[in-house]
Amino acid sequence: MEAKPFASLSSSLLARKGQAKPAMRPQGFNGFGTPQEDLGWNDMGFDTPRPAPADAPAVVHQQEALAATFSAPPPVTDKPAAKPRAPRQSVALNGHKAAFTLRLDEERHLRLRLASALQRRSSQRLVTEALDELLNSMPGLDEMVAKAGRNPGKGHA
Repeated sequence: MEAKPFASLSSSLLARKGQAKPAMRPQGFNGFGTPQEDLGWNDMGFDTPRPAPADAPAVVHQQEALAATFSAPPPVTDKPAAKPRAPRQSVALNGHKAAFTLRLDEERHLRLRLASALQRRSSQRLVTEALDELLNSMPGLDEMVAKAGRNPGKGHA
């Protein structure tokens, strides 16, 4: 019995960089289209023609017609007039900021985040405005700050 000769591996059999092609052809998910594709490859080297796309069922056309018939036009809303904002003391006046950590329970944190999204303003801005309202409503607070003899934004002397 004779041994078969080894096949030579030449450069024509190797894929060049960037020119490699997959051995398997893509398979459809609706069964085996043709006998060439039942194993997932086409040994003849050409792609089999793809089937023509099927028309949408009549039900889809009926649904589209009903949606067009019963769709309401978008509601017309007038934008409310912008409210005048309360004047705030600018941080730029004294050039100092103070850091403050606020710990919230989960429900308040969620409500603050949702309010921030609804108002399209940062959570810090909402909290700062609420704090300003509270501090402005407290009688005698400004006099106490003046007696303390320092600017509200500065730390202890």
